[in-house]
Amino acid sequence: MGNRESILVVDDDLDFLKVIRHILEARGYRVATASSASEAISLARKRFYHVAVLDISLPDTDGTELLSALLDIHPDITAIMLTGYSSLQNAMQSLNRGAFAYLEKPLDPEHLLSVINRGLEKQRLVVENRRLIGDMEQHNREISVLLAVSQAVSQSLDLGQIIDSALARVIDATPAGAAWVQLVEDGRLVLTGHRGLTGEMAAALNVTAVNEGVLGQISRQGIPLTLSRAAMYSQPTLVPLAEDGYQSCVGILLTIAGEHIGVLGVAARTYPSFSKTELNLLAAIGRELSIAVQNARLYEEASSARALRELDAMRTEFLATVSHELRSPLAVIKGSASSLLQPDVRFDEKTWREFLESIDKDADTLSRLVEELLMMSRLEAGALEIKREWCQPAAMVEPVRDRLKKLAPKHKLGIDIPRDLPRINVDGGRIGEVLTNLVENAVKYSGEGSPITVTASGNGSEVTFSVADRGRGIPEELHQKVFNRFFQVDSDKDGRGRGTGLGLAICRGIIDAHGGRMWVESKPGSGAIFKFSLPTGGGEER
Repeated sequence: MGNRESILVVDDDLDFLKVIRHILEARGYRVATASSASEAISLARKRFYHVAVLDISLPDTDGTELLSALLDIHPDITAIMLTGYSSLQNAMQSLNRGAFAYLEKPLDPEHLLSVINRGLEKQRLVVENRRLIGDMEQHNREISVLLAVSQAVSQSLDLGQIIDSALARVIDATPAGAAWVQLVEDGRLVLTGHRGLTGEMAAALNVTAVNEGVLGQISRQGIPLTLSRAAMYSQPTLVPLAEDGYQSCVGILLTIAGEHIGVLGVAARTYPSFSKTELNLLAAIGRELSIAVQNARLYEEASSARALRELDAMRTEFLATVSHELRSPLAVIKGSASSLLQPDVRFDEKTWREFLESIDKDADTLSRLVEELLMMSRLEAGALEIKREWCQPAAMVEPVRDRLKKLAPKHKLGIDIPRDLPRINVDGGRIGEVLTNLVENAVKYSGEGSPITVTASGNGSEVTFSVADRGRGIPEELHQKVFNRFFQVDSDKDGRGRGTGLGLAICRGIIDAHGGRMWVESKPGSGAIFKFSLPTGGGEER
């Protein structure tokens, strides 16, 4: 029949062994015989037998004891018990210990062959079922890993975070002790992220030529490339890994639409380290990573383009605003001066004074606009001059107290700066400019008669100033944007709130130059509190 399954027959009747061996071999089975339990165990330890036909009564032990011993050695063996006399107790004991069948002598050869065939069929089904379950479990593990990778890389559009998350999953799911990603940039492979690499390894992989070394080989083969430790020594970039004890390395090509965008590399300290299944898993991870890298790059490009468009729009609006802000006072100055210079008109002293006051006021406005532009230019160039000195916050605010009150004649301005705050090392004049700008901003965006408060508090490490109003407030999504150059919250219908959009940007620039921080706390309809903190330097003069 061409069957090549092996059968072990154990019986102390040598004539029975000869007969049964002849019958089974005639059907194509490979047959081994043993006349004792010890001999049977010795044979079983040397190889696997598909079927064991065991006499229940043996000279050195009971057949059921031999059954248990054989199943310990080969759990998948199909055992058929034989007995010369029927015993329900023996039958139950044999079946309970794992026997497939229990037969009585004398045997009907055809019946024995039928039982063997059924046992082998069951055995094949059990083995196949186990294989399928194993494949399914392996498939589920792979799906779980890929799902984890997909979730990890989809949670962010930050390229560094995407690569780090993917590499963490690679090391968790494979024998890899180190993993890295090199991406193609300007015709070179640049190390973009890694896990498990020493500084020397990372330096060797930092920048390599695209068409040389591992990537060149992977590109030519089009499949994952596995290198042994000996082969790693032929790649200069991989020598530090080989010297550190890594025995194998695998490179996975990262591609998008046929374009090679980089390499996923993994290394292990044993060889061979990666099974075919694991290589397929790495290739699948490489595909997920390629898509994520491409998405991150597209997002970055879109963000850059959007940022440039927004900046261009703000710059255009700024130029229009500045043009308007400059023309208005210039028109007043020009008109007043021209009126005063008319030779055929005589003005009384009061009119003269009104014209001169208009010229003076609008000249101040022009001066402020020019100063804002120059200040922003110095901040962007990092050339703002800071003259620091140690001072008490309350004393620092005193020189600008009158100026702040003049800015808010129609508001209830309150200034409360405790005199026991820690000393700060700052340019008092510059900080005064910040407070002035913030109060002026509060006046623009809050109704007449409403309160505006300037306060300060401190701890051992910093002093925090606050300027609060009861105006219309600022939506949370604009809390960062209000500090951008040229940005302005929409003006009221009555025109309040106009300006160049540089004031808050200048304020933050001054605070940044002092090593401090600035932010806003606000909700629409609840007013706004602009705050900035300045370090105390431990409260000690240096």
